[in-house]
Amino acid sequence: MKLKQSLKNAVRPVLLLSLALIVTAFLYGCRGPIEPTYKEEDIPSLVKQICQNEYHLEVITKRTPTTLWIYAPLAKILDKDYGRKEEKIFDEEIMNKLRNILNTMGRVLISSDKAPEFFALLASDINLGLDYTIIGNTLDMKKSYAGFIPWTEANRRYVLELKAAPQAIGDTTAQHLQAYDIRLADFLAEQIAQRIVVQFQEEGLKKYFKVNKSEGRFNNDTFIFEYSIEQIANFEKKIKILKEILNTITYCLKTYEFQDFSSVEIKDLLSGDKLILNKEEVLRGSIL
Repeated sequence: MKLKQSLKNAVRPVLLLSLALIVTAFLYGCRGPIEPTYKEEDIPSLVKQICQNEYHLEVITKRTPTTLWIYAPLAKILDKDYGRKEEKIFDEEIMNKLRNILNTMGRVLISSDKAPEFFALLASDINLGLDYTIIGNTLDMKKSYAGFIPWTEANRRYVLELKAAPQAIGDTTAQHLQAYDIRLADFLAEQIAQRIVVQFQEEGLKKYFKVNKSEGRFNNDTFIFEYSIEQIANFEKKIKILKEILNTITYCLKTYEFQDFSSVEIKDLLSGDKLILNKEEVLRGSIL
C-alpha cells in the first residue's frame, strides 16, 4: 500500500461523504423533542461512560472552552483494499465504531443544557500511525436533527482530515492529541476549502477538472484561500473556476452569518493571480 502518496489525495468526495453519512444516521434516525437532561460539566464523562457501557469502546475526552475532543485509539482505520479500490476507504468494523462514538456524542450534546460550540473526534490507527479527524459545529448538528438542514448540506459542514501521524503509533492515552479551541473563522476557512474540492470532484465535474490543492485559513481578519484546479477536458458548460469559488465563499459566510472579517484573498496557484475583496464585496457576491 502506497500510504503516503495516497494520503495526499485523501480528501475526496467519497471520503468526505462516507463519514458524514455516519453522522446523519443518528440525526435522522430519531427525531423528536429532547429536553435538556445533562449538565455542561458532565458532558466529557458522559460521552466516555456511554461509549464504554453501551459499545465497549474506550475513548478519552478532553474539553476546552469551545470544543469537546474525543480520542479513539483503534487497531486499524483503513480497509484492506484502500489504495487498490477507489471506493474502499474505511474498514467496515471501524465505520461502526465511529458511528457509535458520534451517535453517543450527538445524544449527549443535543440533550445538554449548554453544549460546547464545536466537537472533534480524533480516531487514530495506533499500529500504522494515522489520524482521522472529524470536526463539527454543535448548532449545525442541532439544526440537522430538527430538520432545518437537508442531509446533503449537513454532510458538507463537517471538516474531515486523514493524515499520516507517526506519533499515533502505540498511543492509547491521547498523548499526541493537542486539544485546542476551535474558532468559527478557522472552521469556516477549512470547510470552504473542503467544499471547493467536493464541488469540482463530484460526478458531473470530476472528468473535466483535477483538484491539486485547496487550502483555507484565517489570519489577521482575512480569509486566505489558495487553490490549484486544472481543467483537463472540455466541458459543455462554461464554468469560471474563480467565480465558483467566490460563490462558495459567499454562500458559507452568509449561511453562518459571519461578519467578523475585513477581507478575502483568493490565489490561483497555477497562474499566480490573486483577487482581494473587502467584506462588502464578498457578501454581495456579484463581483465576477
